Amino acid sequence: MRRLILLLVPLFFFPASSRAADDPLVQKVRGSMNKAIDYLKTQQKNQGANTWNWENDSLTMFLPGGTTNLVMLALLTAGVSQDDPVIKRCLPYVRGMDNRHTYVVGLHTMVLAELGDTRDLNRIQANVDWLIDAATTRGGKLGKGGKLEGWTYTMNSSNPPDNSNVQYALLGLMSGRAAGAKIDPAVWKEIHRYYVENQCKAIPGPDGKPIAGWNYSSGEKTGKGTLTMTAAGVCGLLIASLEENDNFQEFDERTGIAKKCGFYPDDDAVAKGLRWLSKEFRFTNPPHTFYNVYGVERVGRLSGQRFVGDHDWYREGCEILTGVAPDTAGLAQKPGGEYRIQGSALDNYPVISTSFALLFMAKGRTPILVSKMAWDSAADRPGQGAGWNRKHHDTRHIVEYSSRELFKKMPLAWQVFDPRLTDLSSEAKINEEVSNLLQSPILYINGHEAPKLTSAQKKVLKRYVDEGGFILAEACCGSEEFAQGFKALMEDREMFGLESPLTPLSANHPIWSAHALVPAETFQGASIPETKRIHAIERGCKTVVVLIPQPLAGYWEDGRYSPKVGEIVGDTMRGKLSYRLAGNIVAYATGFEPPKPRLDKPKVRDPKDDQPVAGARYLVELAQIRHDGGDWQPAKNALRSLALNARDKYLLDVSLAKQDVPMTQKRLWQYKFVYMHGKAAFTTDEAEIENMKAHLEVGGTLLADACCGSEKFDAAFRDFMKKTFPNQKLQVIPETDFLYSSELNGEWITNVRCRTEKADGTAEANFRDTKPLLEGIKIDDRWVVIYSKYDIGCALEKNKSSACKGYDPDSAMKLATAALLYSLKK
Repeated sequence: MRRLILLLVPLFFFPASSRAADDPLVQKVRGSMNKAIDYLKTQQKNQGANTWNWENDSLTMFLPGGTTNLVMLALLTAGVSQDDPVIKRCLPYVRGMDNRHTYVVGLHTMVLAELGDTRDLNRIQANVDWLIDAATTRGGKLGKGGKLEGWTYTMNSSNPPDNSNVQYALLGLMSGRAAGAKIDPAVWKEIHRYYVENQCKAIPGPDGKPIAGWNYSSGEKTGKGTLTMTAAGVCGLLIASLEENDNFQEFDERTGIAKKCGFYPDDDAVAKGLRWLSKEFRFTNPPHTFYNVYGVERVGRLSGQRFVGDHDWYREGCEILTGVAPDTAGLAQKPGGEYRIQGSALDNYPVISTSFALLFMAKGRTPILVSKMAWDSAADRPGQGAGWNRKHHDTRHIVEYSSRELFKKMPLAWQVFDPRLTDLSSEAKINEEVSNLLQSPILYINGHEAPKLTSAQKKVLKRYVDEGGFILAEACCGSEEFAQGFKALMEDREMFGLESPLTPLSANHPIWSAHALVPAETFQGASIPETKRIHAIERGCKTVVVLIPQPLAGYWEDGRYSPKVGEIVGDTMRGKLSYRLAGNIVAYATGFEPPKPRLDKPKVRDPKDDQPVAGARYLVELAQIRHDGGDWQPAKNALRSLALNARDKYLLDVSLAKQDVPMTQKRLWQYKFVYMHGKAAFTTDEAEIENMKAHLEVGGTLLADACCGSEKFDAAFRDFMKKTFPNQKLQVIPETDFLYSSELNGEWITNVRCRTEKADGTAEANFRDTKPLLEGIKIDDRWVVIYSKYDIGCALEKNKSSACKGYDPDSAMKLATAALLYSLKK
């Protein structure tokens, strides 16, 4: 009867379906970007003497060199290689130009910075110096006591300055500074003053709070302002505030505490500008619509805001540009790949319009490494800043540091996660918000007060962690109220409860060394009270939450790291170690794997799917073996993830609720597929060995793996197999085996990504491409045991810990699913 039941199961197996499709909008954006890139490439011209560019004599706004630099910036930002023939043959023109126009110098500096070639550093510095000298001032040179009145098209021009030229001069200065150019801090202070003083007079907004924009003409403060110049004004303040990096908060480098924590002199002006944009938000702005589209992107990216007002600016913009949303103003892409609006002054030039649209889509897709959480606080009052955001630049600096030191200068972004702005009234909407948040692998929570969250917001955080997210919390200025409040939040029964408490981080935890060595005693030494030590929540094989009760955000905020040279600076060792610790946390939480571009949202399942339907009888049930080792399920949700994939991709009638069974279970035979996982050593007695052997011999299949490559589990499992099959031994499963075949899986599994061990037994820093590394025991031409000494289970839970020796989540899912399908076919 056992054999009959086991043999019947494969008869009901459905063939593999194709892999689940991406979000349709993601595919649309990729397609539109590719078409825009192809269009721009076809528009490059040979102007004679082997000079290639995109110049157009009929343009007046973008003076000679401007259009070419705009196109080059768009193509490079969109990922076109510097080795592409279109880029290579234009480089002599770009590097040889001797421009003397503000727009062009600004764009030229941005292009050279994007190229990242050290040979261009002198030219970048020359461009920066020219921009500073070209500023219209009163009473001296910019940065040397002169009062900035703005920029106009050329140096010493009789034309009055305007905020459009100011915008591109500032963008050039920002890019030059990031590339390593030297700029006197007084320049940024004066630009900051300029924007504050040139903002229009405030008027009451819809909610009674003041709103204020900026006009085109410098010094013009009457009227309500314009959309393009208000976007430029908000960005100008954000850039100037970030670059001047003044210690407005009276930060003490010795203690890490700021006397005026949360004080920013530009807060009021920025808030009024953002409220103005929220009220007036739109993508259409004739005759400069695509110029405006690029401005909206900068506001969202520099402010970290996913929403401008109630507009999800990037998604909405992409929906319009790709034609998904109704197009009422001609913004959608044309069949040839170009963007243009007939009859419009600037928008009718398709090369320029297409470049701006491509910049919006490419820049906006920058992967989000860290999201900073907004939450309700009594400290949300003028002069003190939002209680969750008393440090405006801490997240940005952590991301910049990580980009340079961990991810080879890959462009990365940060974002504000504000669950207060979204509808969380249903389980489906909560899951949608979790999916949005999962685009970022790390959620950062900071403040002085105890964070207060609604029940729905707690659900979002819990599911975020359940789906592979990581939470970092830091008590701003060492606030005990925040630390205790956060601890209470995590141990709330709606979160992780007392089963997963916050405990001090061990001295040998990989967070102390994942990226750079940080002495644990610096933060966990005997002289430090336990309540002030770094705490963490461990769930199975991984750390999912880290709480830093000590004041470190002040160092992150106050520029203890210099992004222009990629080195840690500052006089205090604690300031240096604060960045190294942040880098270690990012490395551990991501496994050195950068996040996917924005809009690549993972699919999230509702927890209710875990519950079996009353009265339902499933054809396939998955069982996990309970073994005597006290650590038999470090990845509690691994089989759930496997079942979901088997159900959705391969249409299997599989239960999502796993069965936990001991090896002595007499009814073990009813489970065709059983799974074994663990981190510690385990023991087995004679009865367990005999029962498992009998089960496997009559048609069962055992998939087992060592949690995070645990040597203790590996040794115990190999001993278990010797006792179970004394005449057999674990052998490498050939890469040509049916287990990996397209007949079984829909496609051959020939290449996977695995983080193996170094010579000292610790995990390698990065995943590497390899063939599958599975072993097995074969009986009667059938693998009855499929084993991996490298982790599969934790990866099925989307664990990306840098300390975990094992497969990446995609590879783990391929191998585990192959084992399940094999058990039903063989």
